[in-house]
Amino acid sequence: MRLSSLTPAATLSLFVLTLPSFGAALAEEIVFTVGGDKAAGKAAAQSGRGKWVSQPSKAFRLAAAAIQDGGDVDVIVRIAEGEYGGDLGSGAYTLPSLRGSEATFTIEGGWSASFESREPFRTPTTFVTNRGRSQPMLKFRPSTPADQDELEAMTLDGIFFDAGESNNYDSETNSLLKRGSCTHVQIHFGYLRTDALVIQNCGFLNTAHRAFETLIRCASDETEIRIENNLFLNNLIPVKLDTARYRHKAKRMVVRGNSFLMNWALNPDPDTSNPGALELGSVDGTSEILLERNLFYANFGGAILALPKRLPSLTLVDNNFVGNGLLHGDPAPDAVSMIVEVNHRKMPLPLDLLEEVMAVEEAVGNVSIAPGLPLALGEVQTVDASAIKPKEGWENEVRRMLGQNLDGGTVAISGFAPRKNYDPSRPPIPTNESARGYGIQFEVATVGAQ
Repeated sequence: MRLSSLTPAATLSLFVLTLPSFGAALAEEIVFTVGGDKAAGKAAAQSGRGKWVSQPSKAFRLAAAAIQDGGDVDVIVRIAEGEYGGDLGSGAYTLPSLRGSEATFTIEGGWSASFESREPFRTPTTFVTNRGRSQPMLKFRPSTPADQDELEAMTLDGIFFDAGESNNYDSETNSLLKRGSCTHVQIHFGYLRTDALVIQNCGFLNTAHRAFETLIRCASDETEIRIENNLFLNNLIPVKLDTARYRHKAKRMVVRGNSFLMNWALNPDPDTSNPGALELGSVDGTSEILLERNLFYANFGGAILALPKRLPSLTLVDNNFVGNGLLHGDPAPDAVSMIVEVNHRKMPLPLDLLEEVMAVEEAVGNVSIAPGLPLALGEVQTVDASAIKPKEGWENEVRRMLGQNLDGGTVAISGFAPRKNYDPSRPPIPTNESARGYGIQFEVATVGAQ
């Protein structure tokens, strides 16, 4: 059965069954636990030949040692719910050297204090930062090509990154001020060499630049990069898909089931260099990109930026594009689903023109359905979206998002990237039943919880 023939609901059931599992079936699993209840954490770690520690930094060092010593091993760091503030409270983590060409390394967040269940979106593990941060929030250590990390597979699963505290905001409007804000990415992969990079069930909030770029060194021509079931909320130019282009390029990149919500262009004008929420690199980085069941909602500079002249083969299946053209002066629900270059100028394209892009092999099942998310741009606190009827359309979605009266009035963006918080009791999940199949799905990331 072809993916393009699946409904969003059917695709979800397939997605649950095909979450990535790398490494040989007989590889030894070593588990380190962090935070939560000490006794429960020790018991969970000892069953996996590991150790409990109170903070991620020590767990990362223990994991690196296990990778270097163990050969064919699957090393997992499981972190309990709560906030974690970086190496010795620095607001950032630097990973130790990770050298194990037969090893896989997984960082898992969202575990309960007892380590009996895992719900990353309801009990988040959040990496928080502080003022004056001068490096990425999670940094792979090697800084030179000769000193590269090497893993069979790297998985980051269920970690929330909130960069808001390292930003500078206007005291009156809550607008982001670039001067004084940290512009380092949230994740920097250094010279990591691997055959598989997976980022899933994570949250990326309030970056003053980019959340991350997939600039790994591909270990072979079979390398795959998968970005699945993540929340990207209120960032500038969140993600770029590319690789370091060293000897090999990725066979495939999959961006599936993510929610790109209220992300901003680099500058508040439509001609800025990076207006889109998801930026695509050239065919030199990967042969193929699949975009499936994502929600692109209110990304003011546009949903997808695809400017290279030689793009990878693109397949777009069952994505929901809603209200991504406000910075371009186009309030139509399906506006600016993609931006391409035509005659040396950026050309914003509505949903119905995606099939005409030369690199697009297939664009099927894509829609524009107002999701009715419990989010507002013009208010610090969230609002109750349950009272918003889907039939009221995108116009009222915009007004509600800007904190304006739902009875009418003009729409204008008066602030720039005001800080947003993630509230697990009021998550940005569509209230419109017709839109529930798009974007993040809590059930995919839930383990041992009802």
